[in-house]
Amino acid sequence: MATAALAALATGRAAAQSRIGVTPENARVNAYLQDLANPGGLVGLAGGAVVERLRHGDSELGDELAFRGTQRLVGVSVRHGLAAAMHLSTDNGYHLCECKGFGPRVAHALSETFTDPSDGGGRALAVPRIAASYAEGFTGLAWRHDRGVGDVLAGTALTFGAKALFNIGRELTRIQLHLHP
Repeated sequence: MATAALAALATGRAAAQSRIGVTPENARVNAYLQDLANPGGLVGLAGGAVVERLRHGDSELGDELAFRGTQRLVGVSVRHGLAAAMHLSTDNGYHLCECKGFGPRVAHALSETFTDPSDGGGRALAVPRIAASYAEGFTGLAWRHDRGVGDVLAGTALTFGAKALFNIGRELTRIQLHLHP
């Protein structure tokens, strides 16, 4: 009798799970889970761990995977959590501008680097992305005791500077690459 009750319960859960779809109420949760399990991000995580292991033979691959996995979890969670609280989009894809001329294209590239689209259609400072980058860096301090706060601050600033230069190059050459975070 208990087995039949468990089977009925499991069947009910499976039926309920099959009816779950992406609705406006759970779209953010769906985007979070997709971003967290993004194949490109996971390949980058594993590839970075293997490269770090090859570069520094003294580190364990499992420790490196845990380090990078924790950083990714923290970064994605901070970015999505703040974006939801601030009513900002979590779409971090680059959108080419339709503008003409050097100045407007550079301005657009910088705007795309440091702002996010808001739910209302405007743009706002990319606080979720910026905070997520810093959170990832500070999470890394738990594993890498030879690094300090200054290293995190400098590394994050360099990351955003490189992204700005890449976006300017993308705008000026009109090449759009579809890269995942």
